[in-house]
Amino acid sequence: MDTTNLLRPTRATAQHVGLRRTEVVILLLAPVLLLLGRLLLVPFDDQKWGDMLTAMADKPTQNAIGWTLALVAVALLAVGGLGLVRLVADQPLLAVPATVGVAFGWAGAAAISSGGLMMGDMAKNPQRASMIEVLTAFNKGNGNTVFFLVLAGVLGNIVLAVALARTGLASRGTATLFGIGAVVSLIAAPGPARPVAIVGALLLLGGQALVLRSLPERRSVTNIPIAAAV
Repeated sequence: MDTTNLLRPTRATAQHVGLRRTEVVILLLAPVLLLLGRLLLVPFDDQKWGDMLTAMADKPTQNAIGWTLALVAVALLAVGGLGLVRLVADQPLLAVPATVGVAFGWAGAAAISSGGLMMGDMAKNPQRASMIEVLTAFNKGNGNTVFFLVLAGVLGNIVLAVALARTGLASRGTATLFGIGAVVSLIAAPGPARPVAIVGALLLLGGQALVLRSLPERRSVTNIPIAAAV
């Protein structure tokens, strides 16, 4: 009698539904990196460009590490956010604007972080008056492109939060916490209010952790043979 398929123990592994393990790690890691970056970097201050550049020049390594961490974090947040959007793909009226908004928003935040790194190097130049003139002109002109990207991100993450609640993947409270964390993190990305940016990163960490916790688990069963033919 062939008992090859009999008496096989099974091993069940749990994964968050629709999310890859790497996406789960990213959703937890990215806000932590963002928080560390916010603690180290010198935020923008368009009312006091001179003082900002002086602070960057006084702490060049710390500022560079901070903005680099922020840059890596927002890139990872884009990946994690799009992973969450995939969970609500059956709601196209919400998923499509959420996809566009999440991608644009964190791209805008990445542009801000890149600007922080650039300004850190600019701060070493003694021609301070010329630098302030350039920063002021950019902030009033082409810099508005970054603003609109961030605005799209604010709207996209709000739509994503609504979608997570509407599909039952997260409670209203959890979805609200996630949405507020994402919105505050995007709006506070440039500065100058460091405490607000720090709070945003903490809210985003808590929101994404609770979203992951609230997701139903998908269990896959792997058969491991222990018996051959008798």
